[in-house]
Amino acid sequence: MGVRADGSAVGRFDRRTRLDHADGFGEYAYYGRDDKDYITAVVVPRGQMGINQEYEVVDLTFLEDSDVITFTLRGDLNVDAAPEKGQYSRTYQLGVRLSLNDGTTRTTHVPVEVLWPHYNADLGYAGRPFVRLPYDTGWGGTPNSQAGFGYVSDNGYVAEKLIVDLVNPRQDMKDVASNHSDHVYWQLLHEDGTPSHLTPDPVKLNVKGHQGGGTGDKKILEALNLRDAGDKPGYYRFLVWPQSVDTASGKTSILSWDRNTLQDAFQIGSIYYRYTATGATGARFDVAPGGPPDVKLSAGGPVGYPGVRLSTDDGPVPVHNVQVSLPTGMGLAFVAEGNPGYMLTVLDGDGAAKHYRGQLSADGQTLTFPKVNLALAGKSSHSIAFVAVRATDPSATGRTSLTFQVGSQSSQSTPIEVGAG
Repeated sequence: MGVRADGSAVGRFDRRTRLDHADGFGEYAYYGRDDKDYITAVVVPRGQMGINQEYEVVDLTFLEDSDVITFTLRGDLNVDAAPEKGQYSRTYQLGVRLSLNDGTTRTTHVPVEVLWPHYNADLGYAGRPFVRLPYDTGWGGTPNSQAGFGYVSDNGYVAEKLIVDLVNPRQDMKDVASNHSDHVYWQLLHEDGTPSHLTPDPVKLNVKGHQGGGTGDKKILEALNLRDAGDKPGYYRFLVWPQSVDTASGKTSILSWDRNTLQDAFQIGSIYYRYTATGATGARFDVAPGGPPDVKLSAGGPVGYPGVRLSTDDGPVPVHNVQVSLPTGMGLAFVAEGNPGYMLTVLDGDGAAKHYRGQLSADGQTLTFPKVNLALAGKSSHSIAFVAVRATDPSATGRTSLTFQVGSQSSQSTPIEVGAG
């Protein structure tokens, strides 16, 4: 199957007490659900890499009142990839927990989109092309096939780490659209949203498309050097956009992934280049559930506005990208309000509002808002951010919430009561 997320789950956990060392253990939702068993990942030395359920502590940044832990997690998943009819994927909010040596536990959620690996018109499986996450030892790469999952490079040199395998479930089928794939576009993107000097724009890479689970057509990228390119230190995402054409017309298929749309990118690797947590240089801020009062939604009822509360004791806080994701299986949908489309509203401490237009993911599960001013202009400032949602499934009931990813920090939204009339 294809997974549209990084092989490493990157989490930041701010603490109010000094952390002497990154002791403890990590866990993640092996079945993609918080109500089922979590699996334990063991800690390994920074930069060791490996093929099992493991995590590495990449960076410890000690601030005046807190410590920031940055870690990378890799491991297997056991999730259902079968999409709804006419779709091509299923999205999970993958729970990740880190238990610290003082007995406390911190939790975050990472959005993971799993693609169905087959095309079946009768069942409604769309069969879009995708790139796979390399795993285990059978793909090449040094020291192993998972070498590009949260790779640590202090000198900027990266070789035999970034692997592209292009799968097209419709490859070579006659009289079928999107039936030929032979290239992708790729780019390295810094955590602040700026591209590497090596890839100011997405770069074409010729890769042979194929059906099935073989690895013989994979492509390992040539060596690159971020330092020689003049790139700044930080966390870089390895992004790939799979392509396909309709052989009947020779034109790019509408089932290709648009290299001009960030949300269409598959993240299949990452690089920590001389990395230090951004909390050491930028103003620190907190994200917590909040915003408007608890939201009650029912199918056919009014729109609700779940959100988060933002605050800082430092300030000013620079702009950050914001991503908002719906819970799985609760029958919720984002609402586009007026000509601006899908919006994130930010209220500053005085109640003044600013609106930011977002990009909806292809499956309708995630909104992405670039370069959002969080209205945290100085010390002890606070603000509220929220989006519009509605209930669509009369049979769905229960208590849930949205997931807000603000920069590197994640929080659940205002609680939502689904099925409440």
